[in-house]
Amino acid sequence: MRRAPTLALQAFTRDGRASAGLEMAIGAVALVTVAALCIDLYTRVEADTTSARIAVTMADYVSRGPDTDQGTLDGKALKDLGKFLVEHELGVPADVVFIISLLRHEGAPPEVEVLWSDNALRYGDTNATAALAGDCSQLVTETDENGSTKQSASLPTEFTMDTGEAVVVVEVCARLTVAGSLTGRFVTGDVYRLHVLPLRDPATPVAAPVHARLRTGTARAAHA
Repeated sequence: MRRAPTLALQAFTRDGRASAGLEMAIGAVALVTVAALCIDLYTRVEADTTSARIAVTMADYVSRGPDTDQGTLDGKALKDLGKFLVEHELGVPADVVFIISLLRHEGAPPEVEVLWSDNALRYGDTNATAALAGDCSQLVTETDENGSTKQSASLPTEFTMDTGEAVVVVEVCARLTVAGSLTGRFVTGDVYRLHVLPLRDPATPVAAPVHARLRTGTARAAHA
């Protein structure tokens, strides 16, 4: 009687139908896993492509100069544009940071001056976007010299600027929070795209955005 369970198990393992059932179950799990990874990878690639487009759009907007007569960029308008691009162009849940910088070639060391760099355009989780804002920029770096903060630009060697030329640089960093996040986090990291565009009027460099400004020019309490 004690051998009955053992004999039954041996009979089950010898049964071809049981073997086929196990193989089908394992195969189904493998197919679902591969399909999920394919969707994840596709979402990641699509997010990378759309991030490039939204960087171009933001750079084009900033390069046109102030839309108010105070000579500064309307920070509220920039935030509204960034929100629209993240929600309607990026198309996937993500924490996103825009870093907008204005560079000018002076012709003497340091040849490229960072007129200003702004990372206040943040969308998503506060902690995640704060981390992205600190790690995102691959172009503008900050150093502490004698108690004062200094910004410098590390331009690619193939990138050249004429003396007196000013350019807008928009860097986009995105950390996907649903589809695409697994592939990105463990394979390629956060999404990073950059676009550089000459300022339309280099003789009149644009001042840094005022994030309290409204389109009407009235002011509110400043916010990040």
